[in-house]
Amino acid sequence: MATPQETAPAGRKVHWLELFFDLVIVAYIGQIAHTMHGDPSLIDALAFVGLLAAAWWAWVNATITMSLFGARVTTAIWVSVTIGMVAIGVMAAAIPDALGDRAAAFAIGNALLRMIWSLPWFLNRRTVGLPWWRSVLYNGVPASLWLVSIAVAPPWQYLIWAAAVAVEVVLLSFLDGQQELLRDALNVDHLAERVGLLVVIVFGESILTIIAELDGHWMSTSGLAAVVGFAAVSMLAWIYFTYSASGVERGLRRLQRRGNASALRDTVMYLPFILVAGVTLFASALGTAVADGGHHLPLGAALSLSAGISLFFAANAAESLRYGAMWRDVAIWASTGAILPWVLVPLAGHINSEALVVASAGVIAIVLAVTAISERRRTQVST
Repeated sequence: MATPQETAPAGRKVHWLELFFDLVIVAYIGQIAHTMHGDPSLIDALAFVGLLAAAWWAWVNATITMSLFGARVTTAIWVSVTIGMVAIGVMAAAIPDALGDRAAAFAIGNALLRMIWSLPWFLNRRTVGLPWWRSVLYNGVPASLWLVSIAVAPPWQYLIWAAAVAVEVVLLSFLDGQQELLRDALNVDHLAERVGLLVVIVFGESILTIIAELDGHWMSTSGLAAVVGFAAVSMLAWIYFTYSASGVERGLRRLQRRGNASALRDTVMYLPFILVAGVTLFASALGTAVADGGHHLPLGAALSLSAGISLFFAANAAESLRYGAMWRDVAIWASTGAILPWVLVPLAGHINSEALVVASAGVIAIVLAVTAISERRRTQVST
């Protein structure tokens, strides 16, 4: 098994090519967010989760691959990332009708992504100590499933898509040798920066959604919802980058020193997915609120508003616990952040959209204050 020094130097920064890839990922996320505008149904919510999962696992593949092999951007890496961006672009363009006439394009994009990531893994198979067939199995089986799904009619087509993503999750996360690879060879500095930068861009997409909706609905009520929504997103970013992101690198290093591969897997692959989903749902609901200024927010959008805030804080709490934080240090702000947002749902039927956005900003401000107090007490106790 390779050591971290053999695969990537300590302290390596994210390459600009990775940022370029992340921008395309966020463009895809923006397309998904649009599917949740208006009054989304339960089916829309399930589709949102499934479509986001497909792109998320592509991001995980890119992040793991670049962490292991991207210290020097070789021709193989350059080609893989560039083709990967094209594939994500095709998938993003297919999103508006991915469950209909554009399903084949969506599946082809996913298959192409999986096939192209096999190139750097195959070329570097001796470096990481994995047999040649492992990368072929990991990428080839899901790619084949995506291609086969083109000839299958819904709803079985969607089950094949889910199976394709599930195969990757199982093969990367649970097979012998893979967890040791995560534990010993990944570059912690690179992972921490990569996750943080993606979250920054997702927050930026949230602001773009607000601005775009205000541009299309230029009136005072929409303006109020936009300004307060901007403040709400800013507070979420403040919470994340003040109290969460600062502990990511320390937490990842601690997990790597302890040899806790399962916690590394959770904090890099799974929990950020929940956080990004939460921010995206919140942004989609804010967009609807800006568009519906002066009217009641539809129930589906109100649920997205509450769920987005709740998922954001639940993911942050889960990450803190996986990094080794004591439950007593996160219990108050975590429970407040996960439960309090749901008061917004019954309010939606009684106040207009802009007032509900003000209420959501108030909820976030309360959790921010509770978080600050909890952190101050924790620091005092530790000193």
